[in-house]
Amino acid sequence: MKELIESKSMPRYQPTDIDLLKDEKAIVQSDPAFLITGGFLHIKTKSGELLHLKLNNVQKFVLEKINKLREQKKLIRLWILKFRQGGISTLIEALIYALTSQQENRNSLIMADEEDKSNYLFEMSKLYQEKLEETDPHLINPLKKSNAKQLEFEQLHSKIIIETARNVDAARAFTYQYCHLSEVARFPDLKGVLGALMQSVPKYWDTFVIGETTANGMDEFYKEWQKAKKGKTDWLPLFIPWFWMDEYTLSLENGQMYPIDEINFSSDYSSYSFELDEQKIKEEFGLSDEQLNWRRWCIVNNCGGDLNLFRQEYPSTDDEAFIMSGSMFFDKGGMEKQVPMIPIARGDIFYEGMEYIFRELPTGRIEVYEYPKFGEQYIIASDASEAVGLDEAAALVLNKRLNTTAAIAHGNYSPEELAEIGISLGNWYNQGMIAPENKNYGYMVCQLTHKKYGNIYKKIITRKGEKEHTEELGFNTNSVTRPQMLAELNEEIKNSSTQLNAKALIEECRTFITKRDDKGKVTKVEAQDGFQDGLVICRCIAGMVRNQYPYLKQKKEFKPQAGKVY
Repeated sequence: MKELIESKSMPRYQPTDIDLLKDEKAIVQSDPAFLITGGFLHIKTKSGELLHLKLNNVQKFVLEKINKLREQKKLIRLWILKFRQGGISTLIEALIYALTSQQENRNSLIMADEEDKSNYLFEMSKLYQEKLEETDPHLINPLKKSNAKQLEFEQLHSKIIIETARNVDAARAFTYQYCHLSEVARFPDLKGVLGALMQSVPKYWDTFVIGETTANGMDEFYKEWQKAKKGKTDWLPLFIPWFWMDEYTLSLENGQMYPIDEINFSSDYSSYSFELDEQKIKEEFGLSDEQLNWRRWCIVNNCGGDLNLFRQEYPSTDDEAFIMSGSMFFDKGGMEKQVPMIPIARGDIFYEGMEYIFRELPTGRIEVYEYPKFGEQYIIASDASEAVGLDEAAALVLNKRLNTTAAIAHGNYSPEELAEIGISLGNWYNQGMIAPENKNYGYMVCQLTHKKYGNIYKKIITRKGEKEHTEELGFNTNSVTRPQMLAELNEEIKNSSTQLNAKALIEECRTFITKRDDKGKVTKVEAQDGFQDGLVICRCIAGMVRNQYPYLKQKKEFKPQAGKVY
């Protein structure tokens, strides 16, 4: 008992500074990310100060996401769509530095869209090493090489390499474990970079490829983002809205919100509309008055009163980010209001018992948004293709009176198949007028339609002030009619006088862009490279035909056909 009392009375072991340093070193070696969470790294702040890296809400969220995937030993292929100045690049650079500088045989790649941006990111890694050597030299591994292109750590055989996206071959130069692709939406050849890089990164849990960016219209990155959202690739999509940023709040003065007098409102969007939208945003995303107050302040002071510029730089949703950026041809504000509908049915139309009957089929070619209705009149427009490669044929049904999309079909259909689809739709939709585009393969569609179906559009010319029908079948899209029909649809979208309804059509409108040359001169207005525009052309044709053959209320009693849905 005495011995026990004496042992209890002895002073407890107190670790020395050397012991603490050894413990820190051991922790960092087992978990390199502790350099970040432990506050060992330094950054240059927006105000120009050198301070310890303290993670904001957005950075914490992303790091937790990455750490969780690493703990689960899951492959990390991550797309991050973000607002500006959220600190994502800083975090990824810190993670790359920590993992590369503390482990053996690691190659990391930092690639940005431009050389200046690549160099800026690389300077972060150099700063992490430089300041860590000053403040916590026990945690560094000395450099073997440091130049404008790489940091190589002595004895570890690990290095951080800097490159620009214009050097596609750099993506295949080494086997990489950790890769940061910055502003990927602005890579001149994202497809080429990914094709080279993904062969160079092992399919192993202790690797990652993280591409972060602000949106840049409906470009190649948009395609990758959409595929990731649909779960068609190994990539995970992560959208970061502006209101996740903890510092984006502003206290109200005397209980009053920031004034909106300096916000530039248009004729179709007033201050009243703005305040209504504010309440919708507040309810949908659970925002505070202080966050909305900051939003007002930012629109006025950082965006010159331009609400659309705010939406581009600080989007609330991924759709908003893509719509508000880039060079979309159709009115951005109007496109925001076009909400995709879920089809009420999918299937095909069959001719049975002397009538056309619609049957629901999971793999059917036709998406229905409105069944044929008593008294309604319809236009069926189509755009043919060769039915090979990536160019799709399309057909669209427009309700004349309501100016809404009633049905669509699109895919690799031959001219014969497209004619059959058009005739079926025409018969089912109250003997609607069929208006095929008549150039190239459309000529065959017109001939087949005319042979089997009576109500086909014929070209109209004006002679001596009178409109005359010609014998030219179908609608001719040319240098005169194309600008007219595109401008007309754009006006309808801007004024919300049409409902596009179909998701595929809305997506085509979003990827229909104004292309310019290096001097800014408009060269073409067409689908973004790699995207479709057949449904857009169909909708434009239907709109032009609707103007020439407007809805007329029927004078005679309409007799429904047996077995037909109305």
